[in-house]
Amino acid sequence: MSDSFWDKVQKRAYFNYLNRKNSNIPEDSYQDWIDAMDDEIIDSKIAEDAYYHYIKGNTDPVSNWEIAKGEIMDRIRFLAFYLHVSDINKSPVENWVNAKKMYISQF
Repeated sequence: MSDSFWDKVQKRAYFNYLNRKNSNIPEDSYQDWIDAMDDEIIDSKIAEDAYYHYIKGNTDPVSNWEIAKGEIMDRIRFLAFYLHVSDINKSPVENWVNAKKMYISQF
């Protein structure tokens, strides 16, 4: 039986929480949920793109997933670079987070 979207988000949030606590990083658990949800949405977009590559005729699932992940990460990198160029004073991490959010909401 496959886990639902929210079950996967809950697992990711829990592991984010454990990682944060083990690293002694002070933050709130709400941010763990936000990060987990963003990562799960990106993973679902990778799976959709991988399926698109499968439909186009590539039958190797690992190759499809790697190609799809590379394409999506390239898009996010481009958005992060664009954000960096538009406001050079923002930190790269902030640009990356904003690029992920922009990709999730716009594409």
